[in-house]
Amino acid sequence: MGKSLESGHRDYTKNQLIKQSHALREGFLYAIQTGNKAKVDEGKLLVNQILKDDSLDILKRIPGNTLRSVKNFLLSHNTLYSYSAEKGGLSAAQAHYISEKYAIMIEHTNSISLLEHIHTNMIDEYSDMSIRFKENENATIVEKVENYIETDFAEDATIEVIAQKIHVHPSHLMRTFKKEKGITISRFRNQKRIKEAKELLKHSNLSMTDIALIVGFNNSQYFSRIFKDEEGITPKEFKQHSSLI
Repeated sequence: MGKSLESGHRDYTKNQLIKQSHALREGFLYAIQTGNKAKVDEGKLLVNQILKDDSLDILKRIPGNTLRSVKNFLLSHNTLYSYSAEKGGLSAAQAHYISEKYAIMIEHTNSISLLEHIHTNMIDEYSDMSIRFKENENATIVEKVENYIETDFAEDATIEVIAQKIHVHPSHLMRTFKKEKGITISRFRNQKRIKEAKELLKHSNLSMTDIALIVGFNNSQYFSRIFKDEEGITPKEFKQHSSLI
């Protein structure tokens, strides 16, 4: 009888925890959707605490394999965060890119502490309002190109395709952009790709080939050449230096 009462109490307590965690999750996802940084930061602490306490047995879902359990948790939340950010104005292309990037990073990571770091970065990126595309009829040609590349930098859209999207002639587009920015559209896009690649080099164990493909380069050799042109060192040297900081 005593054991039955104790078991029933545990079940009741766990059910209450599940209800509370689901309510907290809904609020957290809405904070990501609206880019409410204060609420997002609160939510990060709560999610990390839930994982640490493991009061919901999340880390025991795969018996004897805590790492796989954490990966599964992060993969499912990657999908939830992506959906929330897209509801809040993140473009479908950018949501897909970020989701794929973190899914690959999660699967290639074999350290729980690094997974926790990836999770924090994932939340911060999805809730970053600065990367969400805002349609602005008064935006200049250059601003429109910058917005387009910000969301679709991993795609190899030609100048003609970009010009068509913002309704200008390709020649006028190239002249205007080069005059204002001092660099070509192609180089501007490569700089954005390198910026993304640096984050992957610092915060993941992905191969150079995987990183190159994720950010939009067709092969690792070309990626390495462009990286060195922009940064003065190779991706491998950058990663080695980052690991010492």
